[in-house]
Amino acid sequence: MRSNELNKTYKIYQIQLSDADVDMINDKGHNSVPHHKAKLDMQFSDNMGSQAKDAFDKGYYTHVANINADGLEDVFHVGNMGPEENIERLTKMHSLSVADIVEDPNGVKHVVANSGFAKVD
Repeated sequence: MRSNELNKTYKIYQIQLSDADVDMINDKGHNSVPHHKAKLDMQFSDNMGSQAKDAFDKGYYTHVANINADGLEDVFHVGNMGPEENIERLTKMHSLSVADIVEDPNGVKHVVANSGFAKVD
């Protein structure tokens, strides 16, 4: 088990959909909700870092949790597998996945990429 005293705190940001957003997507398609389209576009992009910055700057992301971990790979593990005591949930949160943003203890943001992480620039 991890000791929280040795870990650092990372902020987790995710793009969330409201019930109204889901209704709009079901009625008019994926492109009808700008923050949902931004997340989908990032999943197939070679330029995730700047797309994530643009989406973050537009306010599409919500700070959903803080995770105590030993690095970005550990954040990904904790965000998907636990232990739960290393996660401080601030609102609803899904498991860490592509297009989510992790802010390290130094304030540097990284977006979860298809393989690893990309710096949010």
